[in-house]
Amino acid sequence: MVDRKVALWLTGFGGLLLLGGQALTTFRPPRTAVIDISKVFEAYEKKKERQTQFETDIKEVQEKLKVLEKQYKELIEELPNLGPGDRKTQLQLEEFKLKQKVEELQKTETGRLRQTQMRYLKEIRDEIAEEIRAYAEAEDLDLVLEAKVVGDMGPEVGQFRWPIAHYVKPELEISNEVAKRLNNRYRP
Repeated sequence: MVDRKVALWLTGFGGLLLLGGQALTTFRPPRTAVIDISKVFEAYEKKKERQTQFETDIKEVQEKLKVLEKQYKELIEELPNLGPGDRKTQLQLEEFKLKQKVEELQKTETGRLRQTQMRYLKEIRDEIAEEIRAYAEAEDLDLVLEAKVVGDMGPEVGQFRWPIAHYVKPELEISNEVAKRLNNRYRP
């Protein structure tokens, strides 16, 4: 009888161990890496090309505005020298039209440039995020952390960068690897 109780007890205890073993998992520290997005962003050749394109667009708009401003300045200089009459009325009408052109150009081009810049940033942001995901999967990483946070203190103080990861072993820092992968894929 005692042997039977011991056997039953051992069977029950073994069952609990089996059930407990299935319910509990062994903790495994995550494979972690750290990335500095701003470093990747600055190193990405596509970003540099998009920035050059954007600066070219800005210069074109500035040139158009300079031409209109020059015309406006010439017109304003001529107006005080004219007496009443058709020529003065015609120049005042041209002055009004030039003001409207400048305002319209500023309004439409500023909006277009802002949309272009946002489109470029979104395109690059999405590519970087996808590359981080692909790299993490290829390297079997469980967690990728941003190295720094950027805070904005307003126009008088500006931005500041504060590390999230205060210490990282160099082999855990993947910014350069991600930038290389992006550039290798981007190069023709």
